[in-house]
Amino acid sequence: MARLHLQDRGVLVTGAAGGIGSAVARRLVALGSRPVLMDLPGERLDRIAAELGDRAVPAPADVRDRQQVVDAVDRAADTTGGLIGGVIGAGLVRPETLVAQSEQDARMVIDVNFYGTLWSFQAAMPHIDRLGGHALAISSIAGIAPIPLSGVYPPTKAAIANLVATVRTEAMNRPTSAGIVFLAAVDTPMNQDVKRDPRASRAMAGSFQFLTKPLTSEDVAHRIVRGLQRRARTITAPRWQAPAVWPETLVHATAEWFMGRTALRKELPGGSEADRDMGTRAEHTPASEKGSTEEVAA
Repeated sequence: MARLHLQDRGVLVTGAAGGIGSAVARRLVALGSRPVLMDLPGERLDRIAAELGDRAVPAPADVRDRQQVVDAVDRAADTTGGLIGGVIGAGLVRPETLVAQSEQDARMVIDVNFYGTLWSFQAAMPHIDRLGGHALAISSIAGIAPIPLSGVYPPTKAAIANLVATVRTEAMNRPTSAGIVFLAAVDTPMNQDVKRDPRASRAMAGSFQFLTKPLTSEDVAHRIVRGLQRRARTITAPRWQAPAVWPETLVHATAEWFMGRTALRKELPGGSEADRDMGTRAEHTPASEKGSTEEVAA
């Protein structure tokens, strides 16, 4: 596929007030792009929006709420004239063993990391598809090699890799593409939160420094934006951890190749039996109309 041209184009950035998201947004502005800044409404989002000026488009929303995400993305896409790309990176971790993690913390991490990524793809991909763009989702090396004391964080990051692989396969007839970013520790407020846990702090202090030294947000943002321009399938930072990612990448690429040679391909968006774009999005269904768990189970 052709290289992505970002100048004067809208790019969705979720988690835009965080360390990585804000660094990505700054780099996009420097390249002449129009970052759509999605994060919780409040001072942090206002601050990065003010810093970046008129080229940035604030899109306040809670990524756990599908309708908020869809509405915010639709409004921002109208402002920017569409979306050429997305960097879907909102995420959090609550240090704890998996067995001991509280229900509240587990649900929060799952809602932000998994559902937040899912809702962002559902909101952004119809717009990105119209311009034949590319979306990147941020995962973690922890999704390949689980790190203890990370609670449900590693499983949610593992799920994101399969989510992206599914998006890629379903878009095989379209000019749209998607990829995934596997990151080790990055020097962000989230990383600082992890260090405040005494168990994690002691473990880091007693480990080899090359394993625990965090990357800078600026270096990661450079790699992400370059990968967006190049329509990267997979980005790994630091690069020396790439061999850990290769087996899963190979399995997903092989499955994508195989599915492209079956009759199922014709049923996907842009196929001969379903000649349409990816713009059809399911309508929001209020919780009161969904039925209770007992009704569904029955």
